[in-house]
Amino acid sequence: MIESPSNPRIKELVKLRESSRRRKERGVFFVEGGDDLIALARAGRKVQEVYICPVLPTRPCAEDQLAELRAMGIPVTETSSSAHAKASYRAGGHEMIGVVESWTLEITDDLFEKNRPLVVLDEVEKPGNLGAILRSVEAFGGAGVLLSDPALDYFNPNVVRSSRGLMGHVPLAAGSKVEVLGWLQKSGRKIFATSSRAKGILGNEKIPEGAAFLFGSEKKGLGEYWQNEKMEWLRISMMGTASSLNLNVSVGCLLYEYNRQ
Repeated sequence: MIESPSNPRIKELVKLRESSRRRKERGVFFVEGGDDLIALARAGRKVQEVYICPVLPTRPCAEDQLAELRAMGIPVTETSSSAHAKASYRAGGHEMIGVVESWTLEITDDLFEKNRPLVVLDEVEKPGNLGAILRSVEAFGGAGVLLSDPALDYFNPNVVRSSRGLMGHVPLAAGSKVEVLGWLQKSGRKIFATSSRAKGILGNEKIPEGAAFLFGSEKKGLGEYWQNEKMEWLRISMMGTASSLNLNVSVGCLLYEYNRQ
């Protein structure tokens, strides 16, 4: 039992939660929530350790989740309520906390299934958006996600939380714009990008098998680097006065249309 909020292991959990630099140094990341930990473990990601507070109320499924994690040989440490609250970032601090090994995001030829749609995100900057997109990609049967010059840490707790742990299941790689474009050209996938000024309308244009859907950052959209590249530009028709859609909604629209066709 860890009693004190000042315990070195509790302080280390706080560092992993708050510091991208610390996560990179150690090659691990912070996860809070039994659902997320189970999803990562079932995806084959290595959960190093788990922390629980036995005096705090838990959800009905928590005991089964903990038993499953113990059966995998993952060490479990009990904490006091004050120590657990120190490490936690969720209100109430009653969820189990885990430390999970990170993995390489290298772009490889065989990472993505060729006959499924691929989502490419350029300079994505909001962890919550990326996590939600991972859920959409998994739900619609996408091949995965390719990040071009990402402006975030993939192992940020908000990516974990908003993806509900599916970040460990959905294939993902990251690289520079040059690396990503080179890989796309070599792959032979037809590239589609969205713009409010595009002549082609989503729903009217034929999307081939294994297409790549390219999206820009939440603030700026696709920059000049991509403007002259060979790709199809599509417009998502909107009936209201909104000038744009949330990035995850746009991704969902294209993936849904792909499956509809």
